[in-house]
Amino acid sequence: MAKPSLALCIGASTLLLAGGCATPPVPFQLLDSTSNVQSGVIFPDSERIEVTVDGVLFNGFYIVESGAAVSQTLTGRRFMPSDTVTTFSSNSARAHLMAENGQQLSCEFLFEGRRAVGECRTPAGVVFELKADGK
Repeated sequence: MAKPSLALCIGASTLLLAGGCATPPVPFQLLDSTSNVQSGVIFPDSERIEVTVDGVLFNGFYIVESGAAVSQTLTGRRFMPSDTVTTFSSNSARAHLMAENGQQLSCEFLFEGRRAVGECRTPAGVVFELKADGK
């Protein structure tokens, strides 16, 4: 009888561990230049974000920066080039939010676990500091 492959066993255990493990929402604050505090939430499972600014609810999405790198190495007796492709993601994200009344908010932030720092801007140039301290 054939033994199951290691890849199959690892894949099955990964599915078991990942099942039902939802990432909890991450609350954050926006602070304006006069230190007024606005509250928001990042939803990692759906890559969505929302914040209320002066009573106006903004909803949107964020995208985590990712990319691919290709490198060539010489392998074998004939030194034939071999391509290696590496896909990576970073901890940098950009978000676009919109309110029902058409107001927009653009955000850029860095995150690590349940912590984040960055800023959000309105088209008029109002800047907010974004902070999530992991609590």
